[in-house]
Amino acid sequence: MSRHSQTPLATQPGQRSHSSPPKQPGRQALDRELNLRAIVIFALSLTAIVVAMAGLMWSLSGFLKTRLAAEDPAPAVLPAARTQPLPPGPRLQTEPEQDLLELRAEEEELLLTYSWVDREARIARIPIDRAIGLLVAEEKGKTQ
Repeated sequence: MSRHSQTPLATQPGQRSHSSPPKQPGRQALDRELNLRAIVIFALSLTAIVVAMAGLMWSLSGFLKTRLAAEDPAPAVLPAARTQPLPPGPRLQTEPEQDLLELRAEEEELLLTYSWVDREARIARIPIDRAIGLLVAEEKGKTQ
């Protein structure tokens, strides 16, 4: 056997055999690998399913809108009929804003004035600023 007729038994990875050029697949080889008919059938089926689902959702939406419109009463024409009725009694606060203002005034009076809590036990209420001053003075006396 001649030296040129022999093909190498093994080649290193990344090396090419020098005896024949690598084969590049032609257009016919690629066309045989792709099943064009199956791809077209799949695309058309998917499109038909999407269109059918969109139509189904549209018809369901229309059905639900008409059903909801039939169940809901029409809005009142007169403005007086659109007002919310008062809740059933007993209504504990008829004027909550005024009640809040009165509560804050009472609390502020308790914080800013002198008064008796229990006169017989000699317990008095003093203004908050005076109470803080007494506590600060008491703490200063303890640390000195």
